[in-house]
Amino acid sequence: MANPEVTILDSKHEALAVLHELERRGVPDSSITVMSSEPLHLEAKPWSKTRIPGFAITGGFVGAASAIALTVLTSRRVGLVTGGMPIVSPWAFGIIVFELAALGAILFTLGRMIYEARLVRNKPSGYDSAISEGKIVIAIEEQKPQINTDEHG
Repeated sequence: MANPEVTILDSKHEALAVLHELERRGVPDSSITVMSSEPLHLEAKPWSKTRIPGFAITGGFVGAASAIALTVLTSRRVGLVTGGMPIVSPWAFGIIVFELAALGAILFTLGRMIYEARLVRNKPSGYDSAISEGKIVIAIEEQKPQINTDEHG
């Protein structure tokens, strides 16, 4: 992998100006990395919406389904004599379903948040020690040329 082009800046306004210039030149967002010692709160792109709420709802449903399966299968497996009463009572297992639904929502939300924040990744290329001095670093990766795999050529 080639070394990226690195620009070291002093302020957020300079970084915004450089990013607007790169956008004007047609540099794709995927090849630009902005690094700072503190959050910059740059202008969000309209397509950069989060998917965390959907993951929270999905996690809640997965947790509830897991809780229902766990309680029903456990109750039936134990073989208790209930004297004609139902072995699976919704009132007895409601709290278990509620708690596992909440746990599923929390875990799915946390996982998606870690993914969207890109916290699990290697040290980005173009990292510079100027970041620890409060500077802003913009690294631009070179785009690999597309190889034509046409066999007619």
